[in-house]
Amino acid sequence: MRVVSLGSGSSGNAFLVEAGPQGRTKLLLDAGLSTRMLTTRLAAVGVSLSQIQAILVTHEHSDHVQGIPTLLKLYTMPVIADIKTLTAIQDGLRTGVWRTDSGRVVRAKLDPDPAEPVAITTTEVPDTSRLVREAAGQVIVPNTPASIRIPHQVLPAGSRLKIGDIEITSFAISHDASAPCGFLLEAGGCRVCLVTDSGEVTPTMLEHMQHADLLILESNHDRERLWRGPYPWHLKNRILSPTGHLSNDQAGEAIVQIWRESGMRWLWLAHLSRTNNTPTLALESMRLYLRAARVNMAHIKIAALPPTSGQTWDSTQLWQ
Repeated sequence: MRVVSLGSGSSGNAFLVEAGPQGRTKLLLDAGLSTRMLTTRLAAVGVSLSQIQAILVTHEHSDHVQGIPTLLKLYTMPVIADIKTLTAIQDGLRTGVWRTDSGRVVRAKLDPDPAEPVAITTTEVPDTSRLVREAAGQVIVPNTPASIRIPHQVLPAGSRLKIGDIEITSFAISHDASAPCGFLLEAGGCRVCLVTDSGEVTPTMLEHMQHADLLILESNHDRERLWRGPYPWHLKNRILSPTGHLSNDQAGEAIVQIWRESGMRWLWLAHLSRTNNTPTLALESMRLYLRAARVNMAHIKIAALPPTSGQTWDSTQLWQ
C-alpha cells in the first residue's frame, strides 16, 4: 500500500492511494487541485490520471473538489461519496455555485486548468452541466434535474465499499458541509485513516483512528495565533466551532486518547493554515502532548504536510 500527499491545505487537498500487486488499485482521495497540477504531481511519482479508478470525496468544499469538473470531462472515473455530498457536487456542476474553505458561497469557475492554484472569484460563469459525462448504468442523484448525471457510487457515512484491493470504511465527521466524512482504508493488512476538516473529535472518529498504521489528521490552527490574527470575528468563530477545523491542541488531545505502542506508527498533520499555524508550531504542539503522556517518541514518526506535494508512505515500512 502506498499513500502520497499531493497537496494539503486551503489551496487544495488530494492524496494518491495505491494497493495490490504493482499498485494495481489507484484511488484519488479528494481532488482539490487543478487537473494540470494533479497530472504533474502524479507524474512525479510515476502515475497517470488515466490510471485512477475512482475519486473518493470527503465533502464538497472547493478545496476538496476543485479538479472534479475537468476530470469528469476527460475521464469516466466515478466519484465516491455520501449521497448528500454527491448531490452538492452535482448542483455545483449545474449552477457553478460552490462553497469555499472559508465558508463563503460563491459563483465560481473551478479548475480552468492553470499551472498554479486557481483563485476563487465571484464572476458569473455559464452552466457547466455540459462537462458532465453520461455513461450506461449511471444512476441519477436524487433532487437534481434529470438531465444532470455524474459517474458515481454512493458510500453513506458508516458503510463499507471495496474498490479493487482497497476496502473503504466511511464515517461521519463534524464540519459545515452536506455530509462530511472521514475514511479508513484497508489493504493487505495495512490501514490508513484520514480525518480532516472537522471542528471536533467524536467517539466515532476515535474508534476509526485507533486502527490506523498511518493516520492523516487535521491540525489546522494554533488557537492563540487565530484569535490574534487578521481574520474577521465571524470566520474565527466558524473555525473554532464544532463544525469548523481542528486546532493543534485538539489534534494532540485526540492522539493521546488513542495512543498505544502496538498501534499507529506514522502521523501526518494535515490542512495547516498558512495564516494561523506553521509546521513548527503544529509539530511542537503534538510532541508536547505525546511527551506529557509519556509516549516513547521512537515509536512514532510525525510529519506536517505542506500545501505542495509532500510525504510518501509505503506499507513495506511496517516490517522494517
